[in-house]
Amino acid sequence: MNTDKITNILHYMAGLHKSIYVNFRVLPFKDAIKLPIIVSRKTKLSSLSGRVILDKNKTGIIRIGFGNVRLVDFAYERSILHLEGTIHFRGKCKIGKASKIEVGACGYLDIGENFTISAKSKIICHKSIKIGKDSTFAWDSLIMDTDYHDIYNDNEECINADKEILIGEKVWIGTRSTILKGSVIPDHSIVAANSLVAKMYDDEYCILAGNPAKIVKKNVSW
Repeated sequence: MNTDKITNILHYMAGLHKSIYVNFRVLPFKDAIKLPIIVSRKTKLSSLSGRVILDKNKTGIIRIGFGNVRLVDFAYERSILHLEGTIHFRGKCKIGKASKIEVGACGYLDIGENFTISAKSKIICHKSIKIGKDSTFAWDSLIMDTDYHDIYNDNEECINADKEILIGEKVWIGTRSTILKGSVIPDHSIVAANSLVAKMYDDEYCILAGNPAKIVKKNVSW
């Protein structure tokens, strides 16, 4: 057994008490007993008043706060799970160390099977975010469907309501990219590093790049 595997096992064991607490707090007993959600000891549980839905249930199928990004020091960085709404896991999911997940009371976060998000990334869901299967988010990514603060016009009408985000299947989000409310990213898309996505796109198998992002190349795959 190599050093990385031994280290991971030790990290799993160190966070076992938190994993047990999370499972029995957000899942029915019949699901929680299998411990499908494993969290690292470096995960801050700021709220667990919401719920989790699982399409598949297997020990450790959901892992939060782990990973092997060498430029993120596990000793000094921590993940955060703030769950007031609903997270729907369609299958296997890995949420990297020092990443943050916030689901507000009215939020519905739908995560497709075989999803991976790397270190120090953030998902903020106050309305609806749907992510297709086999998608990957690189480190320092930000996905948010809200502006957090309301803006009103002269008639005291809110002009910046939360809007859902739809991310297709097998989408690769590059490092330090930002995906804002109302975004639609089609299947098999690639978002280049440090890009800003804030609208709907139609074409699949494309690279989106820039601020704001635009299609820079078509007929690509990864």
